[in-house]
Amino acid sequence: MLVMWLRISSTLRQLPLWQLVFLAFFVLIIVLTAVGPYVAPYSTINASPTDRLIPPSAAHWLGTDDNGIDILSRLLAAPRTDVVVAVIATAISVLLGSPLGVMIALLESRKGAGSTIVAEIAMRLLEVIQAFPVFVFAMVLVAVFGGTKVNIIAAIAFVNTPVFVRLVRSDVLSLVQRPFAEAARGVGNSEWRIGFRHILPNAIPTIFVQLSVTIGFAILLTAGLSFVGAGVKPPTPELGSMIASGAKFLIIGQWWPALFPGIALGLVVFSFGVFGEVMTKIMEPRAIRSSTWRASKTPDGAIDGPAIGKFTTAANAILTVRDLDVTPLRPGAPPVLSAISFSLGAGERMAIVGESGAGKSILVKAVLGLLPAQLQVTSGQVRYGEIDLLTLDKSTLRSLRCKHIAATLANAKSQLHPLTTVGRTFASALAAHQKVTAGEARQRSIELLRMVGMNDPERRLEAYPHELSGGMAQRVCLALALMYRPRLLIADEPTAGLDVTVQRQVLDLMEKLARETGTAQLIVTADLGIAAQYCDKIAVMQAGRVIEVNDTRAFFDAPAQPYSKRLLDSVRL
Repeated sequence: MLVMWLRISSTLRQLPLWQLVFLAFFVLIIVLTAVGPYVAPYSTINASPTDRLIPPSAAHWLGTDDNGIDILSRLLAAPRTDVVVAVIATAISVLLGSPLGVMIALLESRKGAGSTIVAEIAMRLLEVIQAFPVFVFAMVLVAVFGGTKVNIIAAIAFVNTPVFVRLVRSDVLSLVQRPFAEAARGVGNSEWRIGFRHILPNAIPTIFVQLSVTIGFAILLTAGLSFVGAGVKPPTPELGSMIASGAKFLIIGQWWPALFPGIALGLVVFSFGVFGEVMTKIMEPRAIRSSTWRASKTPDGAIDGPAIGKFTTAANAILTVRDLDVTPLRPGAPPVLSAISFSLGAGERMAIVGESGAGKSILVKAVLGLLPAQLQVTSGQVRYGEIDLLTLDKSTLRSLRCKHIAATLANAKSQLHPLTTVGRTFASALAAHQKVTAGEARQRSIELLRMVGMNDPERRLEAYPHELSGGMAQRVCLALALMYRPRLLIADEPTAGLDVTVQRQVLDLMEKLARETGTAQLIVTADLGIAAQYCDKIAVMQAGRVIEVNDTRAFFDAPAQPYSKRLLDSVRL
């Protein structure tokens, strides 16, 4: 609900004035549909022969018609008929067309010849229906079956159903091959369940946007049928019949009985069209972009934002891990980590190396307090300065993250929310620790992205994770981690998936951070070359244990453990 409200409020702020005016008129139409007949100043159906064709005056603001009925009163009551008929007919079209669209798309996606033939026949029938002019087709249906409201609704629903069939079919055909559909298929779901349970809900935004446009068209169709005498009959207030009854008086200069209903009809249809356009923007995730992020500027034109703070270098160890054990919750299961011990001082960079499955990523999560639910720390200490992180409650530990202890985890793209822009991700991280305005958050984010070497940071704030390359996503995650210049940075495979040039840039930035601010860095990497060039110390893990902690030069010159030597030999080969 919060995301939807942000989309609505952000979209409304971006709309031009004329669209806001028609949106206000749309709201008025909806209100009149509910209460119009009750707020009309005069009767909307009782004739008054003595008041026939009175021009607009103080007593009758829009004049009276040929039956002496106040035109304003009938205009206030008319939406009750036109809008209700259009809404019911469109709802029937959706309820019929959406399932048919899913069924046809699923039949087309099958490999069997019989299914394809059935789908082709269905599509050709739809094309035959849509080949006739819609208004003429609806008029014929009403003429054959009678002009009751039920028949008018049925005729309008019939001619509009193919619109939703084709719309849903197109969406389903594009969604049926998506990974989530393949995953549902892989766990044993039937094609029909996949179509109706998994795929159709994803087509709802498209259907919803089309609804308002179709309702506007249905209102116009209802009025058209009434205008030619095939729709709603007088004295029921209805725009088409009001225009028809007033049109014959235009020739003698009595213009008001036809002009005002005609203007009202145009405004109603156009306001529904504007509403559909606005809903298109709201249903699009990018709707919460530009207006939400407006930088505040100082008088000289520079964007004003809070400065990035720095921490002084600590004399004692920043991180101390002592006799850390991590085990599964399952009774009798062997430990995942055993007797892990090492320390890391201010400005030091330590590489954690070892083969896949050695426990490097589990160690990182244990230090950060982010172990999965099935694992637990059973003994040991993880100290940040003099604070034992394992004894802290979640709220206190959360307050340390990002400001004092920051992390970049493996696979940068998977760490970014797929439905949230980079800018909103930064704003969320900032709001977790301080109060900032939208302008301050935007400028702070731009500064951080520039700091990590991101080109065109203003544009990148508007991007979603799928619009970023691997290197860009890694820079975003690194910028998030460096937001408050933390004293401890934990990086799990910070260069995974990056080309050599981008790897060098990211590592140079981390080295500069350690040199300028004294940030201690714990770097998990499978690349011994990176460890050799950028790290001061190396810790080797094997089967959940740290078997060697050594200075980088000493490790590469003369590793202390046979396993360490085998690691080096595998690289040299």
